[in-house]
Amino acid sequence: MKTKIRKPASASEADHIHVLTFHQRRFVVGLTWQTIRAQRNPMKEIRRVGKEQGLDLVAVRQSDSIQAGFAPKTRLRLRGAYSLSVALASLLEGCCIAVVALGKDSQGNAQFTMMGKTERGGIHPFSDRIYSEVDLQQYIIDLKDQLRGSKGNMEIPVHGDPAFSWVTTPLDLGVLLAPSNLSKNFKLRPLTWGMTRGQLVATGVAVVLAIIALMVYLHFENEREAAARQASLKEIARQAELNRQARYKAALEGLRHPWTDQPSVTTFISHCREGLDRVPISIKGWISTVVVCTPSDISVQSVRRTNSATTTAQYVQAVKTLFGVTAVFNFQNSSLTSFSLPQTLSPEGDDPMVPVGERLMNFISLFQALNIDLSVSAVPIKKAEKNKQGEEMPQQDWLTYTFSAETDIPPQQIFTGNSYTGIRLSSITLAVNSADGSLRYKISGSLYGKP
Repeated sequence: MKTKIRKPASASEADHIHVLTFHQRRFVVGLTWQTIRAQRNPMKEIRRVGKEQGLDLVAVRQSDSIQAGFAPKTRLRLRGAYSLSVALASLLEGCCIAVVALGKDSQGNAQFTMMGKTERGGIHPFSDRIYSEVDLQQYIIDLKDQLRGSKGNMEIPVHGDPAFSWVTTPLDLGVLLAPSNLSKNFKLRPLTWGMTRGQLVATGVAVVLAIIALMVYLHFENEREAAARQASLKEIARQAELNRQARYKAALEGLRHPWTDQPSVTTFISHCREGLDRVPISIKGWISTVVVCTPSDISVQSVRRTNSATTTAQYVQAVKTLFGVTAVFNFQNSSLTSFSLPQTLSPEGDDPMVPVGERLMNFISLFQALNIDLSVSAVPIKKAEKNKQGEEMPQQDWLTYTFSAETDIPPQQIFTGNSYTGIRLSSITLAVNSADGSLRYKISGSLYGKP
């Protein structure tokens, strides 16, 4: 099904133009982007569009096509400024998205802008618009779909503030937009030729002031060089520390406790019992011999009695009527069939960390008290290697033991009460002996604790 893309609400020209300053350079947000079709004389076409629409300045981006970002006439001082979208599209590599905070509006609501760079280097039309924090994530999802096109599995990195969960790469505009990285091609160009008389006078005054400032600058340059070098070294060290912390935080998020997304022992057993109660011993003469309960489903395997007159088709129809699911039959052994009932269990969340030795001793004793043989295996911890920068990465802070047991005792009679923190069950298998009707349970799961 084709995804419906929501278009951002339009804003007045006075509202959607913003100017950001980095290293005393101005960067304009809020340009209106158009693709220029004329190939022989694109600037002529750009000036024609600007004149028709009463626009003042333009930024030009050339990739596989020529794009023009127009700025309206405004009281803001935009001449000589850079286009933020052109700068980001030129400095960031590959198909990507960049999200930049613009501060708050008059009502105190946070505002943001985005830059979407296509696979061929073009600027996506969603770029340079103003978005609220409430709607921002949905627009990023929509923009990703647009950038992927037919390549549904293509990864689209999102550069921005790591505080947002959907940001994949930290974006430090102070470093990215350093003067040494900027090009005159990032600047806005006037759509009209020449300057007015007032502009000429202002330019002359500016030149005189610049000469005076240059003389003063040269006079104090030797004294300032040492201080500038020291400040630069401090900034490099600060940025390196920020990057190190970001890498460590990203690695730490990958060590999330695995049991937080799994149901508790009591919840799991309760849902399995309810599921088992729904499954008849016999369905149209087919005997349910094996039932496997997991957090995601209950799987039932049935066997057709010897010389039974009931067919596979009758069994499949009966399962459809009882549960609304389709049974799967075995072509090689037509006396075997199975079906699954999906289920969703609520996760228990995190548990207190207890020394794994203490928890393991109590758990083994629980089964020993009932004379049930318990098989326990330790899961090795994979030591986290140093990253490419040679930095130590966070290590796993828990130990895992897998266990399994087979018994005639129902699980609810083994696990009584609710005090089973740090333990999660992965499956309960019920096997029915068709000869004498006896039941056999196999219980599997994991035990967690701190080293």
